[in-house]
Amino acid sequence: MLVLAYNSFGTFYWSAGLNIPSLNFFDSVFPYTFILSTGPSFYLYIKSTIEADRIPRKTIFRAYLPALVDSIFRTCLLIYALVNPKGTLFGTSAGAIDALYQTVAPVLMLVIFWGYLAAAIIQFRKWHSDIQYIIEASSVTEQKLISKWTKILLIVMSTIAIVWTVTIFGAVLFNITGITYFAPIEIILVIFVYWIGLRGYHHTRIVYVSTQKAAKTYLDGLEPGEAETCISLLKKAMEEDKYYLDPELTVNKLAANINVNPKIISAVLNRQLNKGFNEFVNEYRIIEVKTKMLRSDNKHITIAGLAFESGFNSVATFQRTFKSMENITPRQFLSLQQKAV
Repeated sequence: MLVLAYNSFGTFYWSAGLNIPSLNFFDSVFPYTFILSTGPSFYLYIKSTIEADRIPRKTIFRAYLPALVDSIFRTCLLIYALVNPKGTLFGTSAGAIDALYQTVAPVLMLVIFWGYLAAAIIQFRKWHSDIQYIIEASSVTEQKLISKWTKILLIVMSTIAIVWTVTIFGAVLFNITGITYFAPIEIILVIFVYWIGLRGYHHTRIVYVSTQKAAKTYLDGLEPGEAETCISLLKKAMEEDKYYLDPELTVNKLAANINVNPKIISAVLNRQLNKGFNEFVNEYRIIEVKTKMLRSDNKHITIAGLAFESGFNSVATFQRTFKSMENITPRQFLSLQQKAV
């Protein structure tokens, strides 16, 4: 959104005929750095929307590497221009290098955007094909809305990519240099900024309201004391039977084991305990991990290994859940316990 907002402001800036020296300087030194991060940002957004796990830092770094390389290159070019204004060091001027760069950069950033757009589409199609196996009854409505929202977003971004491609290659083929030629794609992006903001807000409200209504409906239909009975069965399933140790545990599987309708379980958890199913189960898994971490006979097992033994099937999910519950990382927790001893 920052990238798109900056680009939209640029559209307003040149169309209004404004002249701000500091902004002119920044735009001339880093003309494409922000735009180069558009594709990676979109890809990471899609990835974070359809995947529950936190995105690794290495993935984020690799995604933004083109923009980082561009910023470093442009900074070096600026330093070269200041130190050797006539290009005596390498036999060419910074202006000549910049002119070559201005010719190649628009096509390069378009290729990068298409690459990340294709990666986002592939990621979504793979997730969508597996969705029937990973959706839990408590989150079907939300997952359907996520699928619909993501699909629409991919279609819109593909349309923008096509218009962008026509604009760039049209300018190259017909040797068009006027900035007015780029007005259509700029206007489309401005409209897109407003659309994605309004659509995103509406989408969030639908998810929240739908979940609350579903939970309320099932609770209203329960007999007196049935909610408390369900809570007792859930706690017994976790504390005595330790179903949380199953890394593939879902609300449907647990419902079959304790003979309770999965929708009732979801409603009771959401309305009575103010928790989602995953949050409820992962709390027991974290307690199990903490217990195992403090046992001397488990010192030869890594923290990740203990997490897997306790029912987690993702290190990233474990790390995020642990820090959310304890406000410190697992390693910090272990270090504090060892010091206390």
